[in-house]
Amino acid sequence: MNEEENIGKLFSTDSVDQADKKDYISVNEYLDNLNEGLYNFSGRVIGEISDLKLYEGRSYLYFSIKDKEAGAILACFMWKKDYFLSGVLLEDGLEVIISGFPKVYKPNGGMVFQTQSVELVGEGALKKAYDLLKKKLEIEGLFSITRKRRIPDFPQNIGLITSASGAVIHDFTTNLGRYGFHTKFIDSKVEGQMAVRDLVSAINYFNGKAIDVLVIIRGGGSLESLQAFNNESLIRKIASFPKPVICGIGHEKDVPLASLVADKMVSTPTAVANTLNESWQNAVYKLDLNKETIFSLFKDIISSDQKNVSKSFDVIKRSFQTIFDDFKKVEESLKRSFVSIQSRILEIRKNIVEYPKVINNRMRFLIRDLSEKTNLKNTFKLFKNVLAQITESVLSAEKLIIKSDPKKQLKLGYSIVQSDGVLIRKINQIKKGQMVNVMVEDGDFMSEVKIINKG
Repeated sequence: MNEEENIGKLFSTDSVDQADKKDYISVNEYLDNLNEGLYNFSGRVIGEISDLKLYEGRSYLYFSIKDKEAGAILACFMWKKDYFLSGVLLEDGLEVIISGFPKVYKPNGGMVFQTQSVELVGEGALKKAYDLLKKKLEIEGLFSITRKRRIPDFPQNIGLITSASGAVIHDFTTNLGRYGFHTKFIDSKVEGQMAVRDLVSAINYFNGKAIDVLVIIRGGGSLESLQAFNNESLIRKIASFPKPVICGIGHEKDVPLASLVADKMVSTPTAVANTLNESWQNAVYKLDLNKETIFSLFKDIISSDQKNVSKSFDVIKRSFQTIFDDFKKVEESLKRSFVSIQSRILEIRKNIVEYPKVINNRMRFLIRDLSEKTNLKNTFKLFKNVLAQITESVLSAEKLIIKSDPKKQLKLGYSIVQSDGVLIRKINQIKKGQMVNVMVEDGDFMSEVKIINKG
């Protein structure tokens, strides 16, 4: 359905039951319907400014644009907030392109073109406006390096403003690394002067949001297509934003003023993604480097410790070998001592057995001598001598017994082991779990046999 059919439908009464509904409407209703239909005739119109009326202190202004060729005139109305947002200083004779829609002003019935934005026409005019605004903002210090904020290391929460259509957003997201980024995206127009409204609205949305950095991106283009990014209102909005701003706006010759005022300026969306990746990539590189360094140091430490352990093991081995050798010597000494003790005991036993025979022989000799000799004095003397010899033999035996007493060896560090009163001499006399009595120098104690080692 075209615009004419649409407007005709608004005022058609063909389907109205004349008996049930009145066939007229008020002027106010008619104009509302008319304006609703006229909105569909929105467009962009080129012409020269004439009859400009700014009305100091009021919230609106009037002007006309004139067709240079045909002389046709279009009356225009514009709210001052939209005028300031456009960033174009109007003056009579200035050629512009205005965007908006026709509307009937109900208080006087006149039709005006309600203007939403104004943009300059031609590279020359745009370049002149660009240079003037750039100089003005430079004087204010908005492009100064000292006011630019550092992009934080390891950013994660990113505010993204660009158009949802086109390759720009794809290039950005494709090159953004996998470092846990959380991106909040606002779709905005980025082409021409009409994009200013969307861009400012998007920046206002992110103001106060929990983001680490704000990103504004678009592809390259002519000075005319980049008008929005040379708009004073947008530039001041970027300058006053509380978080660092990165602008990735493609350009060939004149750098967009929005990029100059941003905290970080790059030329492509891919470069913006690389900027955000940089601190993370450096951290990963350092982590890998430190990992290799740690592994290398750990390897060296293990190698060094392995050598030290090997040396220590050799020292321990030699020390234990010395202990084992000393123990072997002690063991051999003990064995020799036990053999010597056993020999002495056998000798004592033999002597003790022989002493009664000696005494008996002595007594027989004495009796025989008494029977042969009648001299009593000599007999007593002989008996005394025999008795002295027997006494000396007994004392010698006593000394030998005392000297060879096994208990005396206890003072030398030896011990005597018995079980049920039986002296333990060999391994086969005991078994595991058997209780034995161990006699030492100053007493004795009971012990349970746990381990048996045969020699």
